[in-house]
Formats: sequence, C-alpha cells, structure tokens
Amino acid sequence: MACMANHQAHSSHHYRVVVVGGGLAGLAAARMLADHYSLTDTQAVLILEAGTSLGGRIKHITGLVPWPVEVGPEFIHGTMNSSFKDIADRMKCQMRELPYPDRYYLGNERRMLCSDEAEKHEDIQHAHKLFQELAFEDPDAPDISMAEYLHRRGTNNSVYQLAESIYANDFGCSLKQLGVRECIQEAQNWIYGDTYLILDRPMSSVVDFIAKGLQVHLDWAVQRVQYGTHGVKLHSSDGLIVTADYAILAVPVTILQHGVITFNPPLPKAKLDAIQSIGMNNCVKVLMAFSDRFWPEDMFDVVCTNCFLPEIWITQYPSTSNHTDGRAPLGKFIVVGFMAGEVAAAASRLPEAEVIRRSLSQLDEMFGQVSQKAEYDRSGYCHGIKVDPLNDIPDRSKDLHNFLTRDHVLIPREYVQCPRSRPASAFFQGGCVVNWEKESFVRGGYTYPSLNAHGARFALAEPLQKRVFFAGEATHPGVNPCMQAAIDTGRRAASEILSLDVSGRL
Repeated sequence: MACMANHQAHSSHHYRVVVVGGGLAGLAAARMLADHYSLTDTQAVLILEAGTSLGGRIKHITGLVPWPVEVGPEFIHGTMNSSFKDIADRMKCQMRELPYPDRYYLGNERRMLCSDEAEKHEDIQHAHKLFQELAFEDPDAPDISMAEYLHRRGTNNSVYQLAESIYANDFGCSLKQLGVRECIQEAQNWIYGDTYLILDRPMSSVVDFIAKGLQVHLDWAVQRVQYGTHGVKLHSSDGLIVTADYAILAVPVTILQHGVITFNPPLPKAKLDAIQSIGMNNCVKVLMAFSDRFWPEDMFDVVCTNCFLPEIWITQYPSTSNHTDGRAPLGKFIVVGFMAGEVAAAASRLPEAEVIRRSLSQLDEMFGQVSQKAEYDRSGYCHGIKVDPLNDIPDRSKDLHNFLTRDHVLIPREYVQCPRSRPASAFFQGGCVVNWEKESFVRGGYTYPSLNAHGARFALAEPLQKRVFFAGEATHPGVNPCMQAAIDTGRRAASEILSLDVSGRL
C-alpha cells in the first residue's frame, strides 16, 4: 500500500520532487523517482492528490452486479509496447482478448450485423478504410476537421454516421471537433496493436501495485505553483505549503484550462495557447444491471448508428464476496453504454432517469425480436479463460453514484410484462449514469485529436525553468489518450528530472 497521510501532515517539509496528481502519470513518475532515490528516503518524493483516493480516472463501483464495475477506463488498448500491460504481466494478471467491435447496429434500419456480415458491408468497410489511410497522409498539410475531410472524400451519410459512432465517439468527440492533422499523428505513432484486453481484476489493483510504498498526501489540492531557478513552492487551497527542488504536474488538461491551479510567474503564452488548444470533452457511461441475459452470450461490443447510445458493451467477471456490505447486488448481468463529446454533453443535460429510460428503449429495440432468456453462468469461467474469484479487492466505490431502480426510472408495467418485445425494460434492476464532467478534479473524459492543435502537446510537455515538469496523456507526442500513454509521460517527466544535477530551494 502507498504511505497515505492526512493533508496537514509534514506540510512544511522540503522534498526533492513533488508530484501533483495521483493518477497513472503521477504514480508512474513517483515510482520511477522513488526507486532511483531509494524508498527509505521519505523526503525524496511526495505525491499530492486533490481527491480522497489514488488512480485519477481509474475508479469502480460495487453493488450493481456481483463484481466491481469500472466507471473509468476498462480496457487495455493493444498488446504491444504497452507499459500498462507490462505492469499487469508483472502482477501475473490474466487477460481476455476481445474483438472491437464485434457487431454493428444500424439504427435507421433496425438491423444488427455480426462481424462476418460487417466485412461484406460496403459502407462499414469504407469507413474503416478512410481512417486506416490516415497513416499515409501528409502530417504537415493544413488542418481541417474530420467532418470536412469526409465531405471532401465524397462520403455518403451512412459512412459519415458510421465514422461518427465507430471513430469519433471512441476518440471522445464529434467529427466536427476531430482534427485531421492530429489524427494523422496518432495513426502514424500508434505502435500498440488493435487488440482489446480485459483484466481479471479491477484496474485499481494496478494502481495499488504502482503506488506501494510511495509517500502520498490525499485531499491536498494544489492551488498555486510558485517556481524559480532555485526550486518550487506549492500552496494548497487551505493555506498549506510544500517546497521541492522540482515538481511534476500530472493533472488533466481541463484543470489547467479552467485555471484551477495558478502560476507565479504566470505561464508563458506558448504554454497557455497549448493548454487551450488541446480538446477534452465529457464522457458519460450508462451502467445498467439486469436479472437475465437477453443478448447473445458471445456478444461483447456493439457500435450503434443513429441511436441514443453510440456504443454498448457487455463484460462479465468472477463474482466477488466483499463489495456490497452483505447486501445482494441489484442484478446478475450488466450492459454499459458509452457516449462522448457532443452526444455526452446533450445527455448530461437530461435527468439521469431519462438517460436510463432512453438507453433501455434502445436496448429494447435492438434485442426485442431475438430475446431469449438465458441461465446465469455461476462458474468462474469468463469467455473460456478460468480465473479465480477475487475476494480481497479494496472497495473504492466511496458512494460516488446513487443507483436508480426500476421504480425511479418509472418503467411502465406493461413493458415489464413483455420480456420478448421489451427485454431490457422487463429485466432491468437498477443502474446509474457516470458523468465525468462532474468529477471536480477531472472535469472530462480524455483528450482527443484536436483541430488546429498540431504541436500543442509538445509545447505543454516543455518544462518551466527546468523546475516544473508536465505529464499526463495530454502531453503524449503520439496523441495517445490511453493508460499506457499516461504511464509513459510520467516516466518521461521523471527521466527529465533525473537528467539534471541542480537542486535548491526558493
């Protein structure tokens, strides 16, 4: 476990390096530095985390189904060159490989396509080809939006809608916001492969593994950073001060955009312009627990066009025994709906009950004609891989989300009585809407390839007077918003500090 401390403890101490932000980037930086300086040196490296737990966007909740449900990142994107997978391998995690997407739902036709059918669908293949060809485009060409790019390529509305749901939603934005130049940069620097992997345990277990032994102050919100040639002074929102030779800021770019942290001297104009150029929208997850399975047992991910939810996925894990305070979970199966960008913004303006109602209506439409009640699989097998039940997972739910039951959602009685035509409404037991914009120390999902932002990530990563360094996925040169990118940028910032020989105090 990390060495947690109350935010008032040792507030006057001086450290070699203070890392601001306890997400993956900050943890990776602190881990590398602490291993270099020696863990026995308690004043070498300190993490200041504004929240009440480590992990940043890695969180889970319990009580919906018999296993913890991730409300943040859930998949490892790619098996090659992945620092996150390397850590999971060291932990001896078992992983399941799943196809993305394995099905498509064409909402305007009310038609579900399996992967074999999708391979023969001209518009789906054309949408994939357009994005695959970005790797061969000129990265120095004038920037345009992906919407304009597709228009110039003469795509029809069907291809446009597929690109919106398959790619733009996955990137975390709309096609109008998606910048072609950073898309080219992302395509040319993606070295991880296309595989989706799922761990056999919550993502928070990786957080705990990285954080073991690190010095951490929780509930310590940095409000002001004072820096100069002799060191760094960090001021908390309640008047505490910590000094250091160096600081690493590993906070979401939205925190910098909203001016949550101020700087003295003020940030250079190039840094401010870079911060404002990088886009990061809201992401919304709709978590719905059901008593019965009404979808094919081998179904994983469905991209949906012309629908309320652009994407849904279905995962199952071993049952656990210590996450619901002795209370039975609401359901036995879960479906996750995912929305990003403008779609998420529109959904966030609706009452949560209405978001769930619309999501259930979409699932009714998708599965109502082929619904078949399935027996609940109580074994420890998940998609053919035997995994041991997890009985010792720290509960990170922290009452983040209130569950809405069928009574809150006001499902009509006639729907509940029609499991064949309205299976989602009939079998729904409870759920919640996870709105990342409302998480005060995150304020969004993840960054996306942004219009007119070429070079901004390099500028954001530039240190200030060789004293203040920047990490986090927004600083990744390959426009990679995934977990391995956060880890890599944290290690890069730590390496930059270790390459310097200067130290001092303000």
